[in-house]
Amino acid sequence: EQEQLPASAYKIREGAVTVLTMGKMLHVVLVVVLAMAAASAAMVSASPAEGIQPLSKIAIHKATVELHGSAYVRVTPALLGDQGEDTVWVTVKYGWENPSSDDWIAVFSPADFISGSCPNPRRNADEPGLCTAPIKYQYANYSANYRYWGKGTIRFQIINQRSDFSFALFTGGFENPKLVAVSKAVAFKNPNAPVFPRLAQGKTHDEMTVTWTSGYNIDEAYPLVEWGMVAPGGGVRNPTRTPAGTLTFNRGSMC
Repeated sequence: EQEQLPASAYKIREGAVTVLTMGKMLHVVLVVVLAMAAASAAMVSASPAEGIQPLSKIAIHKATVELHGSAYVRVTPALLGDQGEDTVWVTVKYGWENPSSDDWIAVFSPADFISGSCPNPRRNADEPGLCTAPIKYQYANYSANYRYWGKGTIRFQIINQRSDFSFALFTGGFENPKLVAVSKAVAFKNPNAPVFPRLAQGKTHDEMTVTWTSGYNIDEAYPLVEWGMVAPGGGVRNPTRTPAGTLTFNRGSMC
């Protein structure tokens, strides 16, 4: 009779490789098949009721850069995940002398979304000034009294996306956005750290696959999973190391 071990009996100790950054090489950890028994959990994500992606409302191709001396955006902390976190909250303070109800704060990653973001560095008059879309946004008047005082504070939740971040203040709404201020870049302490381990059942009942993401290339760190029975008091009893492989995808591979 074959003994089935619970998933909790295994502990991942080390790993490396993969990436989720836009515009950079992406490395995906291939399946590591481990001879162990466990059941997988299925996660179902629901789509928005309206079926409309909020970011699609932004006409970023119409955006113009009109940085204003009175406008500012400041973000704290500047160093993210200094305790090893892969998700953090940041505080964004912003303001300028001409507040409007359609002003909005955008989050960009990588942080430099202005210089060199368009294919042609010598832009014609009819070419867009910005070619990078934000990853999230919030209306500036989400902060109480912004419309009257021209100052506001918003908190954003940020996940480790393998690159730095910047925050920008736009006016003109989503149809005719005008960039008036940009923050300094903020970044995670270790953007390449392995995160988000996932377990799934393998091809047979006694196999399990382990995948995770990190920013290391195959020539920077060797991907592996260390697993075994959890010993009393912690640690792994007689651990086994199973190597993983990687595959490389470039930006053109994405849809």
